[in-house]
Amino acid sequence: MQKSFNYQDGFGDELSLTIKSSSGFLLATDDVSGDSVVMSISFDELRQLAKLIDDEVPHGKDD
Repeated sequence: MQKSFNYQDGFGDELSLTIKSSSGFLLATDDVSGDSVVMSISFDELRQLAKLIDDEVPHGKDD
């Protein structure tokens, strides 16, 4: 099992989330500076992130 989500902001920044059978990986990349950060994230942390998104996104406003 592997599922992915990718987001690009149009200004050179990219965020990728990949979920594998044992954990998730976050990758943040800045194409302008060439910087990249990779971080492993546990399923418990992914659940917390999903709950935060579920709870807060309906109350947010688009810029």
